Amino acid sequence: VFPVAPWTTCGDGVWTIDDTNAQEGTYSIKSPDLDGSEGTAVSNATLAICDDFAGGVLMFNTLAPVVPPYDILVWYVDGVEISRLAGEPEWSAVPISLPPGAHRIDFQYQYNPFSLPELPNDPPPIRQGAVWIDAVGL
Repeated sequence: VFPVAPWTTCGDGVWTIDDTNAQEGTYSIKSPDLDGSEGTAVSNATLAICDDFAGGVLMFNTLAPVVPPYDILVWYVDGVEISRLAGEPEWSAVPISLPPGAHRIDFQYQYNPFSLPELPNDPPPIRQGAVWIDAVGL
């Protein structure tokens, strides 16, 4: 069952455990399918890091076969945007350096992030309309 502490999920859809795409092992977490949502739709998977964290590097793998203007993946540390990713049909390893203390890491899947009144009818073939996160570790 996902989410389990220290993870939460919120927004226009719920992230789930998925067995169709995994970088390591059998499972990853997958963003919801927000295709057909009216306007912009956003869903977060959030990792809370405790205040006794000594500092170090957060590592995770991501698969982001998403394509603007349809969708993108954005991640935040403590509410500050760190990076955006799209057009990645292969798994990518991502490191994020974190200072000591508590942190909130948000993985945000955005559908129609530019609030277009109408999206093009013919998305590129690499677009799968979801993102996956796997192998998260400190």
